[in-house]
Amino acid sequence: MSLMTLLVLVAALFAAVSLFNGIVSMAHGGAEDQRASHWLMFKRVGWQGLALLFMLLALLVNLK
Repeated sequence: MSLMTLLVLVAALFAAVSLFNGIVSMAHGGAEDQRASHWLMFKRVGWQGLALLFMLLALLVNLK
């Protein structure tokens, strides 16, 4: 397993964990969900973007 594959998997795992945390927070509702929902979504989108960036880098490296 290459380093890029590992980085993609780690970023995807963190995106999944952030998604799970957001779902759990939304299920509980209340004031904490109101405060945390934006931050949890921001983290999830950031991890997804990082995973996409790593995948594109891996594809570019393998093209050469």
